[in-house]
Amino acid sequence: MKKILFCIAFMYCRIHCQAQEMPLKELVGISIRADASKALMKVTKDYFRSQPLSQRFSSFITSLQKDPWFTIETYERRTDSTFFYLNGTYKNFNPFHYDVKEIRLIIAEEEFIHIDSLHTKDTIINLQLMGITDTTAKIAGQVQKEFKRFDKNYRKDFGRAVYDYSSQGGITTAEMYNYFFPSLAICHVTSAWGQLPGTYQYTFTLTIRFKLIENEANLVLFPGE
Repeated sequence: MKKILFCIAFMYCRIHCQAQEMPLKELVGISIRADASKALMKVTKDYFRSQPLSQRFSSFITSLQKDPWFTIETYERRTDSTFFYLNGTYKNFNPFHYDVKEIRLIIAEEEFIHIDSLHTKDTIINLQLMGITDTTAKIAGQVQKEFKRFDKNYRKDFGRAVYDYSSQGGITTAEMYNYFFPSLAICHVTSAWGQLPGTYQYTFTLTIRFKLIENEANLVLFPGE
């Protein structure tokens, strides 16, 4: 499967559910999942031209195919041996607060292994929106501001944010936040900025993760939930 164009390499951060009495755990879980769904809808509404979470996944893909502002460069349907993959670019659309050379959307299905004792295998969808810049030096600061703006506006909607960064010569060259909800198997949102490998271009990258169940986007839960 083609690899997703992450601006910096990272691994999924996962958390464990805390043990509670079953009735309370169920009530808390329902509340958390409702909050998580609401937060994800807020992010996608603000940043995505076509809404991936409020319609059937096949309808979302059809909307991309019919969108005159979106050009699909690669489209691979899921088969018995390959995962779904779509890669394309927008014109006349920019949800970010800086000038971009390219807005790229990547949708990639991949295998995910849970951290339970059985190492249960699952599949998730990565929905990634990238605002790629030109090569001017001043643009790096603008992309970094977008990263900080996203964290300021959305951190409060999540239970926890895990920060990571990379640096060179004492200068920060890339940053990332993984945003978590308690009792969910993975971080469902990642924001990152950095330099694209092998280029002088920068990108702010927003990644949304979900699981498809009966052609609809769902939260990624722990096995058995």
